[in-house]
Amino acid sequence: MGTDKLTSFALKSGYSVPVLRKYWILDELTPLRDVRRPVADMAEAETALQTDLFSNYISAKERLAVANCRAETYQAIAAKLLAAGENWTGIARAADEDSFRAVLPVVFRSRHRNWGSRTWEAELGRGTFNQMTDERRDALDGMFKQADGAELLQTDIFALQGRLKIMAVNTTISRSDRLRYYDMLAEMDDKSGLLEIVAEQIIQSIEEIGIEIPAEERPGISEGFASHKETAKRIYGEGYQPQELPVLDAYLKKAKAP
Repeated sequence: MGTDKLTSFALKSGYSVPVLRKYWILDELTPLRDVRRPVADMAEAETALQTDLFSNYISAKERLAVANCRAETYQAIAAKLLAAGENWTGIARAADEDSFRAVLPVVFRSRHRNWGSRTWEAELGRGTFNQMTDERRDALDGMFKQADGAELLQTDIFALQGRLKIMAVNTTISRSDRLRYYDMLAEMDDKSGLLEIVAEQIIQSIEEIGIEIPAEERPGISEGFASHKETAKRIYGEGYQPQELPVLDAYLKKAKAP
């Protein structure tokens, strides 16, 4: 579609020229009425997609923020499992009363988050994103596949954590059971380490794809994230590594560019 026709369509449809130019390949011969509905569908889906991108970005950042805490906890428990004797002093419950609703005390602190994008899966199947550029569609599809993998790892880790709650109470644990629990801890360690690698990849992918955050929402997001970090520090202690949100700074710079 020529520049004049693209501008005319933007004015009539209510969608900006950059959006149309970025996401759509329009044929000069395509009647306006045939294009307006797909553009409307894509604009609505794109808004939901931006929310999902940011949600996955925050989830990945949270996972990396507690990576050191996780490693230190695993190392301490592993050493205790390999110690001589059968008497076991329960490991104090983590400071997570606001995060968990289980009746039995927990041993491990691990946040459970939603990963992936139901919007992406549904709208991709409907063909809403068919006119998106191949490069952007492939980048998004690859990132959300990574996020789906992160969710599977998270589910496995939580299942293993639940089977190790016995270590939260004072009891006796035989040598054979200690070794069995050590094997379970080792499996958790492998899956957690892999999840942290996937989280790094997700962050990199999303920063390359970009997130468009409305100007009116950025201050609230920054304040909310700062409050979240302070709460996390109280829960996780010195091992917590606060993460930054460069996507906010990148978008601010982009908005100020001439």
